[in-house]
Amino acid sequence: MSKINRRSFLATLGTSTFMMGFPAAWAAGDHFHVVVYGATSAGVHAAYAAAREGFKVAIVVGPNPIGGMTANGLGHSDVNQTRTLAEQKIGGLTAAFFKAMGRHYGREYSYHFEPSVAEAYFRKLIDDADISVYYQDFKENKPLKKDGQRIKYLLLEDGTMIVGQVFIDCSYEGDLMAAAGVSYDVGRDSGEKFGESLAGFGVSQIVKSRIKVRDSAGRLLPWVKPFPPTAVGGADLGVMGYNYRLCMTNDPHDRLPLALPAVYNKDWYKIDMQRGKGETFNAGTDLTGTSKVDRNSDEPTGPSWNYPRATRANRKKIAEFHKNYQAGRLYFLATDPSVAKTYRDSVMEWGLARSEFTDNGHWPRQLYVREARRLRGIYKVRQQDCSAGRSYDDGVFWWAYPFDSHSVQYLEGPSGELVIEGAKLSDLPNSKLFRYQMPLRAMMPLPSQCSNLIVPVCASVTRIANTSYRMEAAYMMAGEAAGIVAAKAGYTGQTVQSVSASYVISKLKGYGALI
Repeated sequence: MSKINRRSFLATLGTSTFMMGFPAAWAAGDHFHVVVYGATSAGVHAAYAAAREGFKVAIVVGPNPIGGMTANGLGHSDVNQTRTLAEQKIGGLTAAFFKAMGRHYGREYSYHFEPSVAEAYFRKLIDDADISVYYQDFKENKPLKKDGQRIKYLLLEDGTMIVGQVFIDCSYEGDLMAAAGVSYDVGRDSGEKFGESLAGFGVSQIVKSRIKVRDSAGRLLPWVKPFPPTAVGGADLGVMGYNYRLCMTNDPHDRLPLALPAVYNKDWYKIDMQRGKGETFNAGTDLTGTSKVDRNSDEPTGPSWNYPRATRANRKKIAEFHKNYQAGRLYFLATDPSVAKTYRDSVMEWGLARSEFTDNGHWPRQLYVREARRLRGIYKVRQQDCSAGRSYDDGVFWWAYPFDSHSVQYLEGPSGELVIEGAKLSDLPNSKLFRYQMPLRAMMPLPSQCSNLIVPVCASVTRIANTSYRMEAAYMMAGEAAGIVAAKAGYTGQTVQSVSASYVISKLKGYGALI
């Protein structure tokens, strides 16, 4: 993409025009039309889309490194691998991303890519659009100032004041909307709350009758809990498992040998001790045209429950635990005598790719936060909306993906067997999914709570709808729409809720979106 000449555009507006809406009391600080929080793939697209309209934009990186999961191991993109971009109605900036990945590998487009290639692309977007990047987070205590229903500014950890007309929360955690006092949900809705047949505890249970969950002393194995008294379909604080998406290789010139992590406890892997009987190690999904794979495995079940509303210090501990757990599991599978030798040997053929994440010990920077907070916005997208293939007057993109939940918890069954609870929703009746639209209203807080904030990632969806929506390509399309809304509202001073959906849709179509 050609570099956006935003400076010359702003010069034509004049300083007084740019400062419109910034009271004299806000003269201090760095001023922007649009401030994006969270440098996820959605955040980069939102910032680029706003800057493309000619406005001054900042990204506060916060908890999510540039490119988010798309640049941190999720190289096997969650789209239908057998369908073209046009067949999936993927257009605009998101189609441009997949086409850029394709050009790198000599193809028309590619849904598979190396993390470093994706990161370079996102960094180039930021550079081309002359977007200001702040690598700090906002202060954990007193992070922002509001004037009525409007956010005035963010206060970064070093005291820098980031003043904006419009803010976009593109973080996986929804930290900005929470700091702004916007209502949100965490955990699983009950089936009764929104009339959803797939919602709540216990609707999906996988029983592993051959795996016993108590040791010889009668103690529950790590990560296994007693079966709770919660009614089937009841609400709880359950969050599906997180993990790091590792980029691994079997190329001896690029492979980093598997090593003992800083913290290692072989008891964590007692459920794995029956592995290796007639099995071979599945390292991950090939990143086509390379020797690398996207490893989406080694996921501890349960520790993620405390993450969504945890302090930063506790989140750091949770993330560090996941790193040690995953590195330890690979080390365990490669070295422990309880695992069959043929299996151990197949694991030893693999290691982290030296050519990836070279500034972070070859480990991804972003923990895969599959779900956290969910906005309670103007409209709540439900299971029924997705399954019925619903369209809306304010629909800003189409999306199609199954209801996909990873395991939420390990439980003890009535005969001491392992019950994996919360996974495999797509195998259940009534889980058939049609292509559906995402309405702009589902990104908007109630006007009475905040009138200059857009939330495209932690959007207003039920937990079941979110198991489909939570994919990076959907986030990227949502980010582009949010950027167009923010640019319009940032210039005119109107609330984000009052920006015309027809205006946004027209703009998106003009940039190649397939609505």
